[in-house]
Amino acid sequence: MQLTLGNLFLATLSAFATGIYGISIRHPNYGTLASAAALNSGITAATFFGLREYAISPLLASTLPWLQYVRRRHELAVDPSSLTPAPLSWSEKRTQKLLDSGLSGAATGAILRGWKSGPAAMLPGAITTSTICILLQYAFNEAGIARLKYLAEQQCTPDESASLMERAMGSFGLRRISDEEYLETMIKQRAAHLKRIQVLERDVIDRRDVDRDTPLTK
Repeated sequence: MQLTLGNLFLATLSAFATGIYGISIRHPNYGTLASAAALNSGITAATFFGLREYAISPLLASTLPWLQYVRRRHELAVDPSSLTPAPLSWSEKRTQKLLDSGLSGAATGAILRGWKSGPAAMLPGAITTSTICILLQYAFNEAGIARLKYLAEQQCTPDESASLMERAMGSFGLRRISDEEYLETMIKQRAAHLKRIQVLERDVIDRRDVDRDTPLTK
């Protein structure tokens, strides 16, 4: 499902970008250009992701001793006897699937370029596509790291803001009170209000009694 969505996204993005470019240069057949770009991108993406997810990555995960592949074997329960890998580091996150994408890109470039231009174009196509895929995968990994760091900073921001607010209040002689202190203050205020109400009720009753006892004058 994820592969299908990825292919559709890339095909749509390619068609949109090509269509905008065709309109900007006033190409008479910009619709045809966009359709061809979508088809080519869809074929390329399907070949690349299919090779990586169903051939290259499983092969590397089952054979290589590097930490990221040991981690994958552990996550997939391929090697239950292996020790639990250490937490994922930033350097490991940066190199995640670089080899997978490079090999898949090389195979994709060789297949598609060889199919379109003959065997002589397979090696240049493999090198070019592999380089592009490695760079894109590295950029994707860096974006993931930036997102994680941003989320971590967002989680720390409320506490830091609260401490800054408390220091600012303290400079004016104010302090934050706890829920228990606030409740105690409200109880005292309620008791004072009830006492005041009782005094006012007695005053009203006394005035009524005085009014009844006072004779009317003509």
